[in-house]
Amino acid sequence: MCSHNQPVIPQLPRRNGERGSALVLVILIVLAVGAMAITILMMSHTDHLVSANERDSERALFASRSGLSYAFNSFRNGTLIPTTGGTAFDSFATSVAAPLNGAEFTGAVYDISTSSGKLYRIESNGRFNKGMRTTELVFQIVPEAFKYGYMAFNEAVLHNHSGLAGPTFQIESTIFSNGTVKVPQNITLDGSIVAGSTVTIETGATIEQDVFANALNHSGTILGKVKTVTAVSLLDPGASTYDRIDAQGSKYDWYNLASTPGTVIGGGTIVGGQSSYAVQDGDQFDYSIFRRDGRLILNPSINVVKYIPPPMIDYQAMKAEADKNDATYFTSMADAMNYLASQKVTETINGKTVTTIRVGTSAVPEFLYVDDDFLLSLCPTVATPAPAGCPSPDTPGSGILNADGFYLEGGIYVSGNFRFNGPSYDGTLYPAPPDYYSLRINALPHCFPVIVAYPEPATGSIAGWTPGDTPVMTGGQSDLEIKSDVAPHESFVYLEGLTYSEGQTHIHHTESVDELVRFIGAELGYKVHNCDWFQFTYDPDVRCTKFLVAGEGVPEAVSFRELR
Repeated sequence: MCSHNQPVIPQLPRRNGERGSALVLVILIVLAVGAMAITILMMSHTDHLVSANERDSERALFASRSGLSYAFNSFRNGTLIPTTGGTAFDSFATSVAAPLNGAEFTGAVYDISTSSGKLYRIESNGRFNKGMRTTELVFQIVPEAFKYGYMAFNEAVLHNHSGLAGPTFQIESTIFSNGTVKVPQNITLDGSIVAGSTVTIETGATIEQDVFANALNHSGTILGKVKTVTAVSLLDPGASTYDRIDAQGSKYDWYNLASTPGTVIGGGTIVGGQSSYAVQDGDQFDYSIFRRDGRLILNPSINVVKYIPPPMIDYQAMKAEADKNDATYFTSMADAMNYLASQKVTETINGKTVTTIRVGTSAVPEFLYVDDDFLLSLCPTVATPAPAGCPSPDTPGSGILNADGFYLEGGIYVSGNFRFNGPSYDGTLYPAPPDYYSLRINALPHCFPVIVAYPEPATGSIAGWTPGDTPVMTGGQSDLEIKSDVAPHESFVYLEGLTYSEGQTHIHHTESVDELVRFIGAELGYKVHNCDWFQFTYDPDVRCTKFLVAGEGVPEAVSFRELR
């Protein structure tokens, strides 16, 4: 039997420690790659979720901001009235929801007003899918009347008795009047004029900016433009009758019978040109000449003069202020004068010994509430002999006090008439400015009014009065006068802040440059009437003035922030 030789394959020795190791290695690699893939997938999903959440959050933020705009505009249009507990709003109406494309907002408008003014807060919650954002807008109502230096609710008069021109009579301010404005000869006004009735400018007078009025009787020079327009007053939103309606749907009535633009007569010069505009239904009513920061607009598009209602008064807030520090709530003029007499100090000014009534300090101001007239006449202590009519000692009941000056860090309210007569001096006895003043009231740093002369409500008591109880302005109940009635002069006056009178405000210094009145702030009254030795500069900071509540005004943002 034949046999075939088979090749012999050598056998390698077995290594028991490597049995199945390749398979394990492959499995480990697969697991590692799988883990990495899962991690990548999870990271990708997480990034997707984060991106989606960010998109939802951004959409929610936009919705929240849309809610602020919606509530603010609803407030301006009178359809959303703030309350202390919050008035709710939302985007659930189809017309509001559609532009949000799936997002929504809810929120509330809160009345957080204080005695210093009308203040409101809008809180808006925006939502989109899982995103939620909340924003807040705080805004205030700046009374339109506070934006003008001269604010006459019936008539503004500049009166140049001496016929002098130049630095002794300077007005750096805009003049507004619901009624008329009169500018006499040789007066230069560094500002604009806005009037619901007729503006009269006499020969030699110069208006350096624009004039907007229903009519103009002009014999001077206007360096700006002139535009005659109609005049309207805003009606109650619920009124059923009206003459015009603006682009926001607000109802207006003709004011002062100025239903059409009036005429321009006289031979005066108008450098900037002349135009006229008749307001129509559905117009955008443009009436402000100011930017939000108080600066004049260079070329305002005003097409209507809107009546500005007088501010109302918060009597309770004034009394609360008077009850702080010294007890300065007085039920009679005699009580007020007795208090002033107790505040006399003797001091040396410019080498002369004088007696000054000093009330309040920069750290502790005082607000005087006088439920009566306030008729203060000072008799100089540096004059020898004393002028006629100056008794000694003081006679508080008649308002005659022996003093050379009255300095008040704070402000004054009187329910009757306010009148101040400074001491009679001659040039050898009176120290030169800026060292001494017969009257100086510094109210603006404390957001107080300088002087308010306005009657109290006829019924009830101060504990129950609200600003809505303020008597209607008639122009005949409470006057504010700072007058020089003696020669050679009375002395200097310095006022810083805002004055407000139910009747006439009359600052009348006509004897000498040594009795110059310096007024920085704003002057409001039924009739505003100033004369000769008088310098006035408007200060927009008067918008902080306390105790005066505007029936309407311009909403301006105070702050914006994201709450969460």
